[in-house]
Amino acid sequence: MERTIDEMIDFFLFEKGEDVLVNNIGSKAVIIDATDRININADKIIHTKVEIKTGDIVEYNSRKYIITSQIDKDPNSYCGRMKQCNYRIAFNFTGNVKWFDALIETKVMDIDTNQYMSLATGTIKVSLQDNADSRDISIGGRFINTGRAWQVNGIDKASLGLIILTCELVATESSDDLDSGIANRWQYETTHTYVLSIDNGASMNVPLNDTAQLIISVTDNGTSMNPLPALTYMSSDSSVVAVDNTGKLMGINVGTAVVTCEMTYENTIKDTINITVVENASHTYTITITGSATIKIGQSQSYVAHFYDNGTEVFDKSAVWSIRNQDGTTSPAYATITTSTGNGATIKANSSSSYVNKYVVLKATLSDDETVFKEFSVQLKSLF
Repeated sequence: MERTIDEMIDFFLFEKGEDVLVNNIGSKAVIIDATDRININADKIIHTKVEIKTGDIVEYNSRKYIITSQIDKDPNSYCGRMKQCNYRIAFNFTGNVKWFDALIETKVMDIDTNQYMSLATGTIKVSLQDNADSRDISIGGRFINTGRAWQVNGIDKASLGLIILTCELVATESSDDLDSGIANRWQYETTHTYVLSIDNGASMNVPLNDTAQLIISVTDNGTSMNPLPALTYMSSDSSVVAVDNTGKLMGINVGTAVVTCEMTYENTIKDTINITVVENASHTYTITITGSATIKIGQSQSYVAHFYDNGTEVFDKSAVWSIRNQDGTTSPAYATITTSTGNGATIKANSSSSYVNKYVVLKATLSDDETVFKEFSVQLKSLF
């Protein structure tokens, strides 16, 4: 008499059983194809002694599946049909982003004809596990898939263990992060625009067998970062010039090398400088400016210039200060310099609501060498 899988489940699990994760819990199961003919749905049948339920997520062969059928419970085993989750999608719950393994389909089964029917163009069906997180999804919720935005128009909870969403294609929004696949991300998070600058100039000399210090500044959305983020330094030729993890340079041999400084965790944000190791160092002056990157309309801020010679701060230099509108207009001036000294200046934002979010550029020029200067952008902000 032919014996069933249920009757021989222990034997099959021992001989044919494969490691799976059911809702992230390890187990053994017998997995077989649901049909002899390979098709896009890639349905599979799972047999296991561990209780399984409709909606369970099964990880098998590094792929995620969702059990879509009701469960056939026999005395010794559980059996169900599962479909491969073809996407992982995110819903943004007012800044709390949650990810879901999902089965996204453009066809549905017609129960009368037992045939697949295509959904209307721009419409998809999304099957998710019914859990505490997916129950928070509501009509009007949006998600990003394949670089497009989709909105939930219907929620079907009739199948115990599953939540089935009917979604339609909608326009993307400026707050959507299409690269990461998170809808409305920038509505709740700040977009970071980093700028890293080596403030010693485009090039500098380092004396042979001596040291010099790189001066680094980093801004995030125009605001100076203090303390600095984690930085990584590299020399194109460490036999000419070496650089340590603080930006200190050492002249090893006469020659030239390029030194790069980059943000350790955002390594596309970087700057470079040409370093020449010389036996008798010449003067290479640079300037940095410290102060607030914003001024409120009608108020003042003070700024200080720091002078460096081959990376070493010197105190016998002075600057000539000037200011201009960043957009190139000359009248009216958005801000004016009220006082200045050799190493400091105070600027006042002129009082007009039309200047809000405008930029001015403060410039410090070395008093004895007009080719050496530093510019500093300042944004004008509302009082409120």
